[in-house]
Amino acid sequence: MQNQINTLKNVFVEHREKVSDKWSAYVAEYDRLFQVYRDQPIRLLEIGVQNGGSLEIWGKFFTNAEKLVGCDINPDCAQLQFDDPKIVIVAANANTDEAQQRILTHSSSFDLIIDDGSHQSGDIVHSFARYFDYLSDGGLYVAEDLHCSYWQEFEGGIFHPFSSMAFLKRLADTINHEHWGIDRTRCDLLRSFTRKFDTTLNELTLAHIHSIEFLNSMCVIKKAAPDDNILGTRFIAGTNALVCKDILQARGTSRTPPDQNTNKWSTRDLPIEEELVVRIQEVDSLNHALSARDEEITKLSQAHAERERELQERLLAAQQELQNIEQSWVDRAAVQERQLLQEKAVLQSQIDALRQALQASEQEKLQQRMASTEQERAASQAHAERERELHEMLLAAQAE
Repeated sequence: MQNQINTLKNVFVEHREKVSDKWSAYVAEYDRLFQVYRDQPIRLLEIGVQNGGSLEIWGKFFTNAEKLVGCDINPDCAQLQFDDPKIVIVAANANTDEAQQRILTHSSSFDLIIDDGSHQSGDIVHSFARYFDYLSDGGLYVAEDLHCSYWQEFEGGIFHPFSSMAFLKRLADTINHEHWGIDRTRCDLLRSFTRKFDTTLNELTLAHIHSIEFLNSMCVIKKAAPDDNILGTRFIAGTNALVCKDILQARGTSRTPPDQNTNKWSTRDLPIEEELVVRIQEVDSLNHALSARDEEITKLSQAHAERERELQERLLAAQQELQNIEQSWVDRAAVQERQLLQEKAVLQSQIDALRQALQASEQEKLQQRMASTEQERAASQAHAERERELHEMLLAAQAE
């Protein structure tokens, strides 16, 4: 009873904490869509939380929630703090592997996913391709603010073949895949979108789409097991068939679609407008790549010319430095030569002086030797004279 009185609108009206920004039509639709989940231990993912107020409101509305995960590309959201321990924030671009990994660490699956992110058509397609797999069967995937799909500022326009609304309307056809009557998969139908936005979808994921509901600026996709999404068999009740008696024979039969392989409206690859846009975009992409390559070549040429100029300047500087070194060596060699000549002259003077001193010493020694020899000769003569005198004296003495 309390929950019936305390509607989601009342929760919004009474909310006084962090700011939440939702269109009034959303509040009424969410009250209708989410009532069945209100008392369940749900896990919710909201892409784009701004000031974080919606997460606080979900916490008040889903009182038995297990986990409420918010993701926002604004790094300032990392500063948001919540008293409710069930609420966590991932400040990152939801359409990156790193953000997805961080989100899934808080919960490996979700019962409710709300895309209130950038509203760019490419991001809406990317987010669905990335996170619908992690929606539990029986859960809801909601894309908000689809009015942006009609504006060129958000990759849209009412006839834009790759707007988010064009994608979601094409997605609605996958629900009736069993009636197409042609040998095409659901992925074939969406290939132009996955190619355009460089993402992937698989057949099993698309087989889990149970229903798609469009409201003003909103799309609600319900997920269910593939067996719950087929038309099933003819359920015929009663036994009295007065008008169409053969109808009783159809009880329990399945519907087989007529072959549509000759239907030009079923077998063409792409609508003409979409094919044209694809080709134009391919040409634009090639022109962009050529322009980028031309810019790259220009930058490389400029860098090459700058490099040549730098090398030329360095070569001239090196040559000048070499000349300076050579001149320095020449000047230093001349100085050293002069010093050597001076030192040589000094040494030659010293040698000459030493030679003269040596000659003088040798001459003095020679004179000394000659004087000594003369003295020795005189002494020898004196000795001989003395011996002669003594001999004569001896002979005289003997004679006496």
